[in-house]
Amino acid sequence: MQTGATAAGDIIAGDGGAKLLRGIAIVTHCVEDIGVAVAHWSRYLDYAVVESGSLGADACAAWDAPAAAGQRYALMQPASGETCYLRFVETGVRGHGPPASWGWTATELLVQDPDALATRFAGSAFRRLSGPGDLYPRPNAPRAMQVIGPSGELLYFTRLLPGGSRYGLRQARSPVDRPFICTLGGPASAHMHDFYAGVLGHRIMERTPFVNGTLAMLCQAPPGTVFPTAVARIPGRRFLLELDEFPEHIGPRHREPGQLPPGMSMVSFLVRSLDAVQALRQAGVTLRAPPRTLQGVAYGGRRVAVIEGAVGEWLELIEDPAAP
Repeated sequence: MQTGATAAGDIIAGDGGAKLLRGIAIVTHCVEDIGVAVAHWSRYLDYAVVESGSLGADACAAWDAPAAAGQRYALMQPASGETCYLRFVETGVRGHGPPASWGWTATELLVQDPDALATRFAGSAFRRLSGPGDLYPRPNAPRAMQVIGPSGELLYFTRLLPGGSRYGLRQARSPVDRPFICTLGGPASAHMHDFYAGVLGHRIMERTPFVNGTLAMLCQAPPGTVFPTAVARIPGRRFLLELDEFPEHIGPRHREPGQLPPGMSMVSFLVRSLDAVQALRQAGVTLRAPPRTLQGVAYGGRRVAVIEGAVGEWLELIEDPAAP
């Protein structure tokens, strides 16, 4: 989330109907060296590896990414014990921007003290871009810091105080907690709004023009570039999606055949029914491959499928009838 003031509660798209996405389960980043990612996230962010190994054929078949089979991965969990994970996949390629491209752009995590975290990062491979600073001019405002991680990942670390979130979001339960916002960048706000509101049924809130130095750097644009930004709400007051309109010179993300998208590769969401997803075929939503039942810490024997969103972003859908 970026600094600025808006009128809270303005709905610009969607009637809050279907709300297909029920929560974020995994954020996947493809990295050049998994050892670097794991070491830094363990040491500086207190994340723990809860599963590791090589990507299996079943998962890669569900993603329709057969060339990724055998790549090393690590699933990491925050110290809070929240079941919202970071997954790093070693591709041997530094896939994060700059330059930016359409798709998933930034991972925003809850923290308890961004100023203490900034001090902790001194001399590390976490490179501070801006902040810590308050997002709004009020006593209980969210306080955030923008950072480039050791694998090039764009990270926002945000402290929420009781009553400080206009969306009713909850505070961190450990010094560095789970992802709670994933940021998507694309060529036209209306296109992204049509998908997340018109197709998936989520409310789109507060389209606001931001002067965003971090995104300007990522897009190799002038520092004063204005980025129209909106928020898609996910039920449960735990997660949000941020939708940023990128400048015209930014284009689609290149993906090698059979591989996962590079950089911030994929966001995994809980859904109540994959059959409901398949019913969206008339709206242009198709599964990359037939659903598969996957084992492991994050999947637990549930059915999984992947769809592509408005600007080519990958959404992994994990079926859970008990999802909130």
